[in-house]
Amino acid sequence: MLINNIGEFNLIKRMSDIIGMPKRPIVKGIGDDCAVLYPSKDKLQLVTTDMLVEDVHFSTKTASPFQIGWKSLASNISDIASMGGEPTFAFLSVGFPKNTDVEFVDDLYLGMKDIAERYGVDIVGGDTVSSSKIIINIALLGEVKSGKQILRSGAKFGDIICVTGDVGGSSAGLAILQNNLSGNTEKHLMPIPRVLEGQLLAESGYVTAMIDISDGVASEIHHICEQSATSARLYLENLPLSKNVLSVAKQLEITPYDFALYGGEDYELLFTCQKDKFDTLQEQFNQKCETPITMIGQILESTSEITMEDEYGVITKLEARGYNHFASSE
Repeated sequence: MLINNIGEFNLIKRMSDIIGMPKRPIVKGIGDDCAVLYPSKDKLQLVTTDMLVEDVHFSTKTASPFQIGWKSLASNISDIASMGGEPTFAFLSVGFPKNTDVEFVDDLYLGMKDIAERYGVDIVGGDTVSSSKIIINIALLGEVKSGKQILRSGAKFGDIICVTGDVGGSSAGLAILQNNLSGNTEKHLMPIPRVLEGQLLAESGYVTAMIDISDGVASEIHHICEQSATSARLYLENLPLSKNVLSVAKQLEITPYDFALYGGEDYELLFTCQKDKFDTLQEQFNQKCETPITMIGQILESTSEITMEDEYGVITKLEARGYNHFASSE
């Protein structure tokens, strides 16, 4: 069955039936002009939004509707995680071509529902429209204890730069799909936002700045340095790369560092912390979380260039390259 056979209101009802009732207490959710929510006490409100467009952010040729739905919400949850917050309420606005199968729509919402339940997110509203391609826009609310939010602007000279997990896996997964290679594509198709990790880092009191890795390590380091009025040096040899990333790079005969630096969509957390507190932070982190953290660089004075040092000690300028929607194709 195609969605133009059931109409907008029946499509919204299908979404509501699939998503189910919210777990948090609310005044009103799906079905009215606005959702009506109770304000939180002693917490700051976080708000983020992301838009995903077919053939720009995802392809129905390489990802299932379930995976597309999962990833679309994962990218928003990761933004909340980067502030040390907890995601709470989501609003889904989706554009579909009129000849889209209803089963595709159902599976898309099931992917969203699955990750929402995993991270305690309540989906309480949204909209559906007709469009030439599939367009997914999600607004996500979250909350963080007052004074515990971690911004991009707190990095200081002498801090070290760290990441959670491993980096480059998403872009390596994309390369596998695009080039029909052997390897693991899970980190690209169904990324895992680091919500618990972000909260632990924020609660530690040792983390000075944080950002999620959506556009690549190189781009994110530049964002932190720009907001913090600092510079940085990255040590390539320290970048945590998985066996999958190394394998894909070998198959393509390219350096694996490019996946980590410029690929993006890993949705790991890149953060800075006080150098003398790293060992304590790592010990505390390991006691409460299975995700490793790795030191990959240091914050320098603002008068320095942002650079990277390879395994031979050669230092070169680190370009702020990453995915750019409006970059020239020439």
